[in-house]
Amino acid sequence: MSLNNFHFIHSIKNSPAVFRRRFKKDKTKNLSHGDPLFKVRYMGMEKIYSLQVEQTREVVNRLVGKESSKACKDHALVVRPRYLEVKEISSGRQITKTYLHDIAYCTADRGHTNVFLYICKSKGQLQCRVFLCNKAEKAKAITVCLAKSFETAFSQWHEMYGHQTLPVSSSGTDPGSEEQDNPRSRADEGSSLDEESELSRPFESDEEAEVRMHREFLQRATSFRAPHRLDTGYHDMEDLTRDSSVQVLVGGEQEGD
Repeated sequence: MSLNNFHFIHSIKNSPAVFRRRFKKDKTKNLSHGDPLFKVRYMGMEKIYSLQVEQTREVVNRLVGKESSKACKDHALVVRPRYLEVKEISSGRQITKTYLHDIAYCTADRGHTNVFLYICKSKGQLQCRVFLCNKAEKAKAITVCLAKSFETAFSQWHEMYGHQTLPVSSSGTDPGSEEQDNPRSRADEGSSLDEESELSRPFESDEEAEVRMHREFLQRATSFRAPHRLDTGYHDMEDLTRDSSVQVLVGGEQEGD
């Protein structure tokens, strides 16, 4: 290799554009730590009062309509073995964290095909969280990824604890008892929460989450025909897994996406 060619290649490797791509790739790795990561825009969360499709449709329409106010915020949705978390890519701060056993439903929206949403339970209240993707296939891929992670988590729990009695917290009380003490006061707090209010909410400890996982999965095991299956709404998991354009994205973001 001539000296001129060497300097040319060295200049390319250290160009600002290449450096920015390398920095962005390294930053994404630090956010995911090897778990599936999807670049999305977190549009927000609203409380809902049933699992009816009409309620999620209304929430999506409202939150997606606020897209312009969140246009500058890019988020990473990371699917962990036991929970789902949303991080702000620019700062790395955690916006929200949802344990898999608290999720009741996830799907790619039918009206807005590039929107992924999930419904979870928090403090005895149902919440709908909405994410805007850059393409419909990504919304479907997140649905598949989350549903598979939920199935794996439930199967592991069932193998280890499925036939044991339900544990209690270290204080000797059911950790969910406080969640039901005054549902009316929580319902009056409002129907919409933004990022700042979510950040102010303390996350529960891993021990508390583990106890609740036992309770939630035990309830599913005794109440559901297929307790290991997460409801994916409009989309059948078998159809999604046969879609090659979806499957290529299920493992998360690739370099250059």
